Amino acid sequence: MNILSITAQKPHSTGSGTYLTELVRSWDRAGHRQAVVYGIYPEDTVDFPDGVACYPVFFTDTAADRKRSLKALGFPVVGMSDIMPYTSTRYCDLTPDMISDFEDAFIDAVGRAISDLDPDLIICHHLFLLTAMVRKHFPERRICGLSHGSDLRQAVSCPDLKEAVQPHIASLDHIYALHEEQADRISVLYGIPEQNISVIGTGYNGRLFNTDRRMPRSSLSSIMGNDVPVTISYAGKMSAAKGIPEFLEVLGMLSQDPDVPAFEVTLAGGCKEAPVMELLEQLPDSIQWIGQIPQARLAEIFKFSDIFVLPSFYEGLPLVIIEAMACGAVPVCTDLPGVQEWIDSNVPDHNVRFVPMPEMQSVDVPTAAGRSRFVADLFRILRELITGISTGELTVHVPSTGTITWDAVAARIAGS
Repeated sequence: MNILSITAQKPHSTGSGTYLTELVRSWDRAGHRQAVVYGIYPEDTVDFPDGVACYPVFFTDTAADRKRSLKALGFPVVGMSDIMPYTSTRYCDLTPDMISDFEDAFIDAVGRAISDLDPDLIICHHLFLLTAMVRKHFPERRICGLSHGSDLRQAVSCPDLKEAVQPHIASLDHIYALHEEQADRISVLYGIPEQNISVIGTGYNGRLFNTDRRMPRSSLSSIMGNDVPVTISYAGKMSAAKGIPEFLEVLGMLSQDPDVPAFEVTLAGGCKEAPVMELLEQLPDSIQWIGQIPQARLAEIFKFSDIFVLPSFYEGLPLVIIEAMACGAVPVCTDLPGVQEWIDSNVPDHNVRFVPMPEMQSVDVPTAAGRSRFVADLFRILRELITGISTGELTVHVPSTGTITWDAVAARIAGS
């Protein structure tokens, strides 16, 4: 089969980018011919298997780039989240001229890819602007859309764009959602019959995220003594929507509690949000922010983590929960809509601790009362975990995640 994958964003820098990249790698292992269209900066590189044809659309993010008269769009990559881990343009800030330039550049790249590959299947990541444009320009092709959740948030926050893309999204040959709650939202938001939407879930790279070379705490204690700090990690964008201010507040409360055993924290991810950056610049020695890192480095961090925390207020289906769990860390996650149900179904023996979802005033901003309750709940759960792990009273097991593979996800899409 010939498969063309399309995204408006950088292909390796976010959760949705990882999702696309892993599907491409799985289809390569299965012997499919492929091409990828993506947005990127001129200085960036990509990491796709040999033989995958690449059709980049270049953006510029600096005045220097623009002065060099590069053949590139004259604005930064358009990000599906308003805060991306790299310089980006918000959809709500696109002008008609920018949208026209965006369409011309991407449809040219997609047209060339279609001409060269003659794809049997086109997979567009995110149910929004670019997916609608591809459907509009290539109505005779089999085009499927894959939602990552952030696209649905854009549909709500950019109603004019949502109205423009709606008929094209509704006419896609098929749509893939990450979980049932998301499928229901897509059906209502775009008026799509339920039978045209499949729940596809997610996968993880078991060759990378596993317990190889993970050292049990008992072994660490025999080497370092009984006062081995509990290790906590986070991976994702460093933003308010990810719950970072609340997480840092809870860590401060824990560090001041004399009954809480010693702990150390590693935060991984890019930051483009000034108020959060101010918080990161004031971190104590026990909390280390290491910025954006490759997947291999992230796997190593997870293998040395006792606890992984994802305090986000909005997600699709966060892959990092599965990755951390597969490495032996105990995940702590906000009880996001649809996530617990999917994990319950796919990892019955999981050990995720869910923090109750706070009352929200908007899609990713809690009310003042909701925020206070969330901080208290997260403090309680982390306090119990840190104490239980440090004393040995909490027995940590590694759940069975082996059936959640990218190859399985890729095969379901290719075979549908």
